[in-house]
Amino acid sequence: MDVIMHAEFKKNGYVYIKNFFSQAEVDALVADIKEASATKSGKDVLDKGDLKFHALIMHRSEKLRAFISQSKIIDFLKQFAGPDIWVRWDQAVEKKPGAGTFPWHQDNQYSQLKDQHFQFWISLTTMTADNGGLWVVPGSHKGMLKYDVDDNHVSYNGDVSKAEFISAEPGDVVLFSSFLLHSTTPNITQNSRWAYVIEYMQMDSIDPYIDAPYLVVAKDGQSHLEYLDRLPSENDWVNRWKYWDMKHKVKQQIKTSLAAIKNTVF
Repeated sequence: MDVIMHAEFKKNGYVYIKNFFSQAEVDALVADIKEASATKSGKDVLDKGDLKFHALIMHRSEKLRAFISQSKIIDFLKQFAGPDIWVRWDQAVEKKPGAGTFPWHQDNQYSQLKDQHFQFWISLTTMTADNGGLWVVPGSHKGMLKYDVDDNHVSYNGDVSKAEFISAEPGDVVLFSSFLLHSTTPNITQNSRWAYVIEYMQMDSIDPYIDAPYLVVAKDGQSHLEYLDRLPSENDWVNRWKYWDMKHKVKQQIKTSLAAIKNTVF
């Protein structure tokens, strides 16, 4: 384990790794993303003007499933998420020229999950402050913060004075907590900015809003690709208790939104 990096993640809620993937690996990944996204029908519920989301494309592509379960990622990720890991979500994000601000938020404010998941964010193009790059607030990942809701989107309107910008090149990776406050600013350039985000979870954490099958990518610290009809901890009393107080209406709203996305996938 990289003790320094682990401590940095614990303190700041994210770590940044340059050149995690080569340009050749990025080029192949982009080709696989475009192939998997080609059959998408309709808009994603999170689309915001010229900011486009291509969600759950891993289910359409054997190549993408092989990519997100590869040993290089698992060997790195298990330092933070442990030896047994599944993937709840993936999405390619295109911020086209003219796309506006994506508000400050924590990803758990969208997912409504009680547990942290690990956002593995891959830069597919150069990321700058001008093309809608990623801003984060170090140390903001200690728990759920208050937020406002506007249609399909949420926003945090508190203090972000300690925000930092992450400049990245193709192949760079940011691993951050799903509780970390982050935002992207407008793209005022003439080129799109692309990223691919994979959301990994520890095997003992569940997502009650996503239906089976569940994609497992690591077992006993090794790359292991498998679909499961049930997660091992699905009926664990701790997990059942975590979501016992969820209002039925909220739960149904989340399920409806996810179903809309899945209908464009399958």
